[in-house]
Amino acid sequence: MLTTQSYQHHMQYLITHNDYSALRSRLAAAAPDATGSACIHTLLFNAYRSAALPSLDGQDEPLFALHYYDNDPTYLLLEKRLNDTRTTAMVAEAECRALLAGETGWLLDRRNPVLREFHDSLTEQMLLPRVLLTYQREFYSLDSLDLWIALDTDIRTTLQHMDFLDPETLARDTAGQEGQLRMEVSYSHTIPDYVLALLVETAPKRKPLLNA
Repeated sequence: MLTTQSYQHHMQYLITHNDYSALRSRLAAAAPDATGSACIHTLLFNAYRSAALPSLDGQDEPLFALHYYDNDPTYLLLEKRLNDTRTTAMVAEAECRALLAGETGWLLDRRNPVLREFHDSLTEQMLLPRVLLTYQREFYSLDSLDLWIALDTDIRTTLQHMDFLDPETLARDTAGQEGQLRMEVSYSHTIPDYVLALLVETAPKRKPLLNA
């Protein structure tokens, strides 16, 4: 899932299948009681030069994304990211369907600052749904919650945003894609030496996922 912990630094890397196997084994051993997994569907509303695997970090303008987990869109999370700051608001399925149909008035009716800013961005900047991602996430919380690592596998994309709330149709939209793999590392101060050594040892060929 997504972490709601406030971290000062975020890094993303593309990794290989060998990297993933090694990292998964070592991280599970390092944090046996602080792990979890979820299937995540994400709809991005900001424009990117590349739709392959966009990054959400390091931008000067707020970026918005809707997420739901484990194929259940009953309640969604609207996430706003501005540089390294993240804020969220809950969204009901009916509200999301209204949004996909072009109805935005309810964003103001909720009187939530995140939803209000999202409304302003939609209307003033003409943001539109750009990229839909679906992927499996495994996450590990280490070092007293000051370090959070996620391994995302089978990342697939589509531009068919109207299928966002239909997991079965979404699966058909992305059938045949060779899903990419990604590692995300979030921390507040420094990465502990033993974790840094683990990352260097198990994923020496990982590539930084540059902002699009």
